[in-house]
Amino acid sequence: MTTFGSCSTILIMKKPLLALFLLANTLLQAQDKPLTLQEAVKSGINRNPELRELYSVLDQKRNAARQETGIADPEVSYFREGISNGPGDIFDEQRVTVSQTIDFPLTTAYRIKGIREEVSALENELKAREKMVRAEIKSNYVEVIYALRLQRSRQNQVNILTDLHKAVSTKLELGMASGIDLASVELQLQEALNDLDQSEFILHKARYNLFYAMGMPVPEQKYSITFSDSLSASEVEVDQILTLALLEQQPEFQSTIHELQAARLFLKEAKSNVLPDLRLNLYRQDYGSGYDFTGFEVGVSIPLWYPLAHKGKINASTARVAEVGWKQDRIRLELKRELEHAWHNYDISRKIINRYRDTMRSRATELQRLSLRAYQLGEIDLLMLLNARQVFLNGEQHYLAAMRDYYLQLIALERYLGQDLVQ
Repeated sequence: MTTFGSCSTILIMKKPLLALFLLANTLLQAQDKPLTLQEAVKSGINRNPELRELYSVLDQKRNAARQETGIADPEVSYFREGISNGPGDIFDEQRVTVSQTIDFPLTTAYRIKGIREEVSALENELKAREKMVRAEIKSNYVEVIYALRLQRSRQNQVNILTDLHKAVSTKLELGMASGIDLASVELQLQEALNDLDQSEFILHKARYNLFYAMGMPVPEQKYSITFSDSLSASEVEVDQILTLALLEQQPEFQSTIHELQAARLFLKEAKSNVLPDLRLNLYRQDYGSGYDFTGFEVGVSIPLWYPLAHKGKINASTARVAEVGWKQDRIRLELKRELEHAWHNYDISRKIINRYRDTMRSRATELQRLSLRAYQLGEIDLLMLLNARQVFLNGEQHYLAAMRDYYLQLIALERYLGQDLVQ
């Protein structure tokens, strides 16, 4: 019995230690787990400051329609007249009045409809902004992957030149190379080190651009964050005519349609302001014997100062309609230009990538291998070896740049096709 109790006590004492160990292990695994593209996009949709700001503006606009009813707060007033200067509280009449001012109903209708159109415009703007945030996060993620691969490529360049520097130094000791050869290799090595340092700057810039687009809080922006180096892309064949025909279905353009309709409704509201507003007064009257009488009053406004107030508002609303009309034309042209650029750049990048994969990569690798062996055998000089090496490195870095452009243009096309082409 005692033994069983002792064992139970030991187990109870070990459970917190076991839980603490499991928690620490889980935290370490969480730190080692790379930040994926999908996680970055999800975080950006939930925390991007510009996107959340636009959501708040939309909430304000949705509640604005409830405030623009055209019905002012009622006013309660007390009135007394014919007050005597003699003794006593003598007067001819006193009354309590409730006053209510109401805009002309047509004016209110135009105003509320205009606000609703503005809400629809903001909703489409929000959809467009969400697409842009997705594209921005994905593009920055691609830039991070490109910077990481570029850094590895340039580190390989440094390693190759370091080995070459050793080989030239050895040949110099054997009298098979000149001091010029060694100086040339040393200079190339220093340039390669400069390129490697520059790639680190490119990486940090890409990282923090990504963190900003994600809306990642400053305390969470750590150097320990790693990234998934595997992205998949869908091959697409875009029918340009069909896609261009869909331009007016893009949320950016739909937003301007609602914005233009809102501007036209506000113009009608401005013109309807010349119609009379209504004023209603209801009062209880006392002629000295109590509030035994009831009266009412109806009044209308007269647009006497039309040239000073209403005309200016009408002209401003007319200018607003013209402004939004030109904005709509600008959006249409911008969408067409961006789509054309994305499509053609995607097509060109795809051709470059395919050409490098099919022929250039294997030939450049073989050229570098054969050149190094030929140099070691004394069949070629250092200049030819360096040229072969430069051909290989230039081809590799051009390939990385083409891959980056390929992904970036696919991400740009996502906005118009409504598909996740890069995952």
